[in-house]
Amino acid sequence: MEYIWLILYALTLLICYTLYGAIKRLYLSPVAHIPGPKLAILSFWYEFYYDVILKGRYTWKIAKLHQQYGPVIRINPFEVHIDDPDFYDEVYVLGSKRKTEKWAWSVPMFGAPNGILATVDHDLHRRRRQPYQNFFSKQSIRKYSNVIQSTADRLCSRLGEHQTLGKKINLMHAWSAFTGDVVTAYSFPRSYGLLDQPEFAPEFFKLWASILSNSHILKQFPWMFPTMQALPERFAEKFLPDLAATYKWQKEWRREIGEIKAGIPSNEKGAGELPAHQEKGNGNIFETVLRSDLPPHERSVERLMEDAQNIVGAGSTTTSSALALATYYIITDPPILDKLMTELKTAMPDPHHEPILPLLELEKLPYLSAVILEVMRISYGASHRLQRVSPEESFRYHNVVLPAGTPVSMSSVLIHDNEGIFPEPREFKPERWLPLETTGAALQKHLVPFSRGSRQCLGMYLAWAELYIGLASVFGRFGGKMRIVDTVRERDVELYHDFFLPAPKVESEGIMMVIDWD
Repeated sequence: MEYIWLILYALTLLICYTLYGAIKRLYLSPVAHIPGPKLAILSFWYEFYYDVILKGRYTWKIAKLHQQYGPVIRINPFEVHIDDPDFYDEVYVLGSKRKTEKWAWSVPMFGAPNGILATVDHDLHRRRRQPYQNFFSKQSIRKYSNVIQSTADRLCSRLGEHQTLGKKINLMHAWSAFTGDVVTAYSFPRSYGLLDQPEFAPEFFKLWASILSNSHILKQFPWMFPTMQALPERFAEKFLPDLAATYKWQKEWRREIGEIKAGIPSNEKGAGELPAHQEKGNGNIFETVLRSDLPPHERSVERLMEDAQNIVGAGSTTTSSALALATYYIITDPPILDKLMTELKTAMPDPHHEPILPLLELEKLPYLSAVILEVMRISYGASHRLQRVSPEESFRYHNVVLPAGTPVSMSSVLIHDNEGIFPEPREFKPERWLPLETTGAALQKHLVPFSRGSRQCLGMYLAWAELYIGLASVFGRFGGKMRIVDTVRERDVELYHDFFLPAPKVESEGIMMVIDWD
């Protein structure tokens, strides 16, 4: 009988605790005045259903909830989502206006809890970001553009080999190898030579696709990734090949950073000074960070390995996706292809025997610029909502108070697909950005693939440079000879899953292309 009473007592406590939690979330929360579906407010299981069970579909459910509840809504027990493009710059602000932090609940989805992308605290993030800033400035990227161009030349050479053999090209793999070689050449003493590997190193693309497809379940259950990492490597190789691939690349990044660290004299580690060759812009990112004045624990091999995972991943995935989409949309729309080719042929009459225009000159080509702006709109950057927490002060959305400590988010998908700003948003229309100086400049207020504020994407200027140089090189040399094959737009091209970054339907094998001789 005593056991029965103990069970009843425990059940009573559980029921009381559950009721208290429900009442607190519904009526006593600091954001109780903001509307939203009761199930989402009560539990994270609502989001779990759409993002884990349905595989990254909550973004579109949120869009429907806004139609029902208005521009500011609660989408889980703590988070507020806003659908008003004009309010974007009030959420994603510079530190001079308001401190903003990431929401600790959401950062496990990156699988690198100590990396720069997962850094919650505002001041620590700024400290970690500082050694990388100069490498990703517009001026530094212009100096680095010759390496981007040589990588694009190598891509064109490999495409030419496939043309000779009449082989199909997976654009997702080819462009991923291009951006991967660019970012690894910038980060380490040498690139990974992905373009030289068979079929453009598909395992590199699949690594990131695997990590991203698991991002939602890692967010919901943050203990999963550390648990999986504790499994023996041989077990992972046999039963969890995606995890084994992650092990492999993390080993590579540890090795790279360890070798760089071992090559720096002890008196120069943490000195905050660059040797002469790096002052001239010839160094690599992680040698510079290891020489920076970050505290020793911030320069440990293990923590910088996570930064490497962030930088290589972010520096290769979003831009390669945009390049693949641009290639598809240009090839499959003859008027767009004709306009682009006319502009490129005027600027570069013989790209096979003359150098591609310098980056600064490519940026002056209006139609190429319009194409790039449009592909950045339709590829979204990060498709997932980006939460920001203002830890010290409240702010307002019109008459709605957003209390300090509240995770507030917006979504690039909802902004870039806003029909009031971008009519027919799912259609690829570079002309909507022309003329660049007037219409294009006005629309760029609502172009947010890199987010904004103190946590704006570090690699923004690198991405723009890769888009200009990559597209000018490939279309300048192959132009109308490229042809899309074995590709279905609804399955292989259009956004269907939000795995933090945009993804087509899971059954997609990529965007396929062949290059004809005439």
